[in-house]
Amino acid sequence: MGTGIAPWCGVGLHQLTVDTVDVGARRALEVLVLDRVTIQAFDRVLFIQCGDGWIVEEAWRRALKTYVCGLDMSVTHVELARQWREVPGKLEFKTWDGLCLPVPDRGFDRVVATFTLVQVQDPASLLRDVRRVLRAEGDVYLLHSVSSDADLRYALAQAGLAEVRELARSDDQTTILVHARAPLTAPSALAAGPEAHSPVP
Repeated sequence: MGTGIAPWCGVGLHQLTVDTVDVGARRALEVLVLDRVTIQAFDRVLFIQCGDGWIVEEAWRRALKTYVCGLDMSVTHVELARQWREVPGKLEFKTWDGLCLPVPDRGFDRVVATFTLVQVQDPASLLRDVRRVLRAEGDVYLLHSVSSDADLRYALAQAGLAEVRELARSDDQTTILVHARAPLTAPSALAAGPEAHSPVP
């Protein structure tokens, strides 16, 4: 897609994870997400803070005609994910700065993110960028701490994302998966900056 990027970069993020968990616990949360995310043939799916890329590859395997992209702030994670899992043009990985999503406007049908809301300086700004990259009526899935659920719902409303509902909780009841939907209308008044990232193919 040749659409340009209009980043506003007002977030400021220290870490985008579901807290520091061991690999087994992280995989359990990733399976919780994958079992509830709707992925159909020809969808374009973006994963934010995908770690070693396992969840991205598994999503792609569940619907092989999709395009799936994983973002992570760790250069090491992205390099490993590229070596182990990347299929150019179909299953790809990129680094990002924790501020702006380096992908085109309205480029994805689904966005899946795992992050601790309290670590984001401006959650509504991050979620507005998520809305920017979603196509009309696209879906966003957020895996986050139960303790920040009220704050997340407020931030989703501020970003103009609608139909917010809980889909699942982890076995220990500390982590929640929430679904929201982009409206039919395009995001309005996203602050444009002079920079532009390379669009995802």
